[in-house]
Amino acid sequence: MKHTMMIFCLLVLVISTAFGEEGARCIPYKPDPPIAVDGDLGDWSAVPVAWTLTGETSAEKRVVHVAWREEFFFFAVEIGDSGVEHIQVMSGNTHETEMCRLITFATTFFQQPTVLYGIPEGEPSTGAVFAVKDTERGRLLEAAVPWPLLGLSNPKVGTVLGLEIRKGIEGSQFIPSGGMVAAAVLTGADGQGPPEPPFAEVFSELRLEPGGEQSFSFDAPPCPEGRMPVLSLLARLEFDQVAGYAATMRLTLNGKAVDGNRLLNKPQRVKARSGDMYSMTAGDLFSTYYSPDFKSPDTDPHYGPVDKIETCRFDLDLTGLIEQGTNSLVVAHASPSNPCALAAAEARLFFMPPPLPPAVKAGPPEGPLPRISPRPAHKTVLSAESLPDGLIVLETPGGRLRVESRFSTPEPAWVRGGTKWFTLERSLDVQEDHVIVHDTFTNLTDDNLPLMRRNEISLGANLAELWLGGLEKAGGAGSSGNPANPTTYAATNTGGVGLMPLDDVSRVHVGNYAADGMVGLADNELVLAPGAVNRAEWVIIPTETPNYWEFLNAARRIVGANFTLDGAFAFLRADPNTDAWTDAQVSDFLRFKDAQYVCASISYPMYLGRYTHGTSFQRIPLDSYKNSFARWKGLAPDIKTLVYFHCFIDVTDEGPEAFADARLLQPDGTHANYGVPHDRIYIPTESNRYGAEIAKNVDLILDDIKADGVYWDEHEYSRFHYHYGGPWDGWSGDIDRTKMTVARLKSSVTLLSESWRVALAKRILARGPLIGNGPPFTRAMMELKFPCFVETGSITNCVQAHLWSPVALGDHLTERSEVDAYRTMLGALDHGCVYHWYNDLTVVPTRPQLTRHMYPITPVELRAGCVIGAERIVTKMSGLYGWNDASAHETHVYDDMGREVESFEAPLLRENGMSWTELRIAEDWSAVIVRRGKV
Repeated sequence: MKHTMMIFCLLVLVISTAFGEEGARCIPYKPDPPIAVDGDLGDWSAVPVAWTLTGETSAEKRVVHVAWREEFFFFAVEIGDSGVEHIQVMSGNTHETEMCRLITFATTFFQQPTVLYGIPEGEPSTGAVFAVKDTERGRLLEAAVPWPLLGLSNPKVGTVLGLEIRKGIEGSQFIPSGGMVAAAVLTGADGQGPPEPPFAEVFSELRLEPGGEQSFSFDAPPCPEGRMPVLSLLARLEFDQVAGYAATMRLTLNGKAVDGNRLLNKPQRVKARSGDMYSMTAGDLFSTYYSPDFKSPDTDPHYGPVDKIETCRFDLDLTGLIEQGTNSLVVAHASPSNPCALAAAEARLFFMPPPLPPAVKAGPPEGPLPRISPRPAHKTVLSAESLPDGLIVLETPGGRLRVESRFSTPEPAWVRGGTKWFTLERSLDVQEDHVIVHDTFTNLTDDNLPLMRRNEISLGANLAELWLGGLEKAGGAGSSGNPANPTTYAATNTGGVGLMPLDDVSRVHVGNYAADGMVGLADNELVLAPGAVNRAEWVIIPTETPNYWEFLNAARRIVGANFTLDGAFAFLRADPNTDAWTDAQVSDFLRFKDAQYVCASISYPMYLGRYTHGTSFQRIPLDSYKNSFARWKGLAPDIKTLVYFHCFIDVTDEGPEAFADARLLQPDGTHANYGVPHDRIYIPTESNRYGAEIAKNVDLILDDIKADGVYWDEHEYSRFHYHYGGPWDGWSGDIDRTKMTVARLKSSVTLLSESWRVALAKRILARGPLIGNGPPFTRAMMELKFPCFVETGSITNCVQAHLWSPVALGDHLTERSEVDAYRTMLGALDHGCVYHWYNDLTVVPTRPQLTRHMYPITPVELRAGCVIGAERIVTKMSGLYGWNDASAHETHVYDDMGREVESFEAPLLRENGMSWTELRIAEDWSAVIVRRGKV
């Protein structure tokens, strides 16, 4: 390495205390703790503002971190790893001046920096603190400069000074006096400077009914140099409480769509305090929160964002859309079926400094790599004992665990065992890494008996992290009730423990919760008929490490979720849109999506302008399916064709009368629908007419269209989990949790329809493939081992696949290109999932994709960032990969745009008779390591 001199100069001149400079950049206050000045950027992660190094010609400009406290001005900047360069941190008046202050940090790569002070005589000339540290991309200089050295004795919010950080001229140690320096302002910890006045008021208030729109005209002056035009407005869906979000707002400026890529003030995906990830845009739609005002979602304990953002504000880059002079903005409520009005306010045009360019992505790591392979079996349960008063005690390598159970009685009171109302028999099935608890309850009364069950572990202050339903919960508290992932997992600093129901009724009724250091698993819906016997099963899973993934992989082994996924899936509509494609276009679509399963939906032909859900499918011509499938098979003979099927929705107008006994009824007795009045929901059973009629769709798919198989959408339930009418499922009811009495009976849609669904699924599988949307909830459906995916309008929906086939369907809301799809693949890997294709017309690949080498895969372990299969490992992380054997490996690497890099070399290492692939990949790269010659 060359001896290289790096010069860092800090020049400070004139300080003012009023925000009088247009476009000043912000220096945020750093609250406790102060920056450590150790050459580590970890302290800067919560600092909201960074600058770029000016004066560079490279496309990727370096980031300069800045902050202040009462004692110091802090900055950190990366130094190049070769060649001579000067980095000048300049400060002075924002107008020409002859005065200057200058502090220079000079260093070579073999010496620590020296500090040179250029300040007026007689003033202090020491006190700057600094550190230099080698990084993956060169060296990092971090420094703290006392304010007196800069001529400032009383820094405070609102103080303005001239300040720039730039690349200087080679050979120059000092900056000539004179010239102008850009303005900077000291701000609070949020990094927000005083607001600039708008250049145009577009509208002050707006209210749109669903499906409505309104136009506004406004005049815009020329955009000043170095600025960008920004439309800022507030928007929400009118609702009496905060209740999530929906993609509803569409903006059109001068006839052109303002799409989601123009959003400036918040990321495309926002993590909520519930653990969910919310998509803030969907193509040209913007997601608006349900809320009574524009502020409440920001702090909501469930729907509010983890990071500090204004959820209802939208700052949008209008570059290339706005025109000098008169402009026309159209605001539309683009969701006619949404019952809530769209409220908007404070729509204004600003000219703002452009945002920082994206941070330079991290390159491949150097140094030691983590070893990643299937984890050998290990013992986490040393002993377990069932004791009186509902207590179970486990001895684990990490210490003793006490699990306490309690049960409700009509008295009302909680008890710890059997009573005059019911008997309880408990037994334990103790395995190496889990304990299955068998609880048998018998109703001793002549009435329907409400019986709430709670199984709880008190960790107190030892509770460090919490996952409910697969989602990490901020604050160590929350609740969940999702049968797709019915898990509670709590981590301490040294280990962890999880709870999960196993029997059908407990899973459908599941309640996962935590509060005040107590974590639990509940059934709050159980009602026993007179003399009825309920056999509940649930499992306790201790973990050696505080790791949700260790718990999850043990849970997957218990429920039998590790089976082979043999190929990729893709939707492709059979309609005039694809009929117009050339053979080459169809072939490329199937080839580049690596589609083994190709599914046509029910969007063409329509029935009375409606999707052909339900028995309406039997009333349309099916030629489009037959002709398309014949063409596709001719171009790609190995594909398996599927047709969409949904068993719960019917759109025929005579349905409510024809299938009256199958209607899904809501608590008020009305017939449930899917959001649109004609999308009525029914429950198919072996005894009602609807079950027999809707099953005829499958006969048409397999016998008339002659598809190879069926794609079954929402096979466990649709929209509503419960039906409030006859027949009763024998297990479910709404229970008054104070009086502990039955408020009303209800029936699980899953349980009522289960025997019908199992029989139909077996019939399909006897003929060909069956692929489902959403995991099965009951053991009988799970025994069929058919693959399912989950939809990823929110990428955190992946957790719903954690206990079955770990497959994420593409995000139909945000994917508009093959690169967008690749981003979803990486997001799926973050959640331990592989990928299936969703959008067809809007996502048409032009080259091979990561899915080419993704299948077949038999999952063995899921981890954050990778899926370990028996045949291959799909990953986005660097590491040493293997299967704890001597098998050969074949590695395929993809860059951050999803393009395979065929020249990439990943060495295969041999250690102690085992093979390991050394994989060093950059940020947003991925790889598939294929196991060859299994040993």
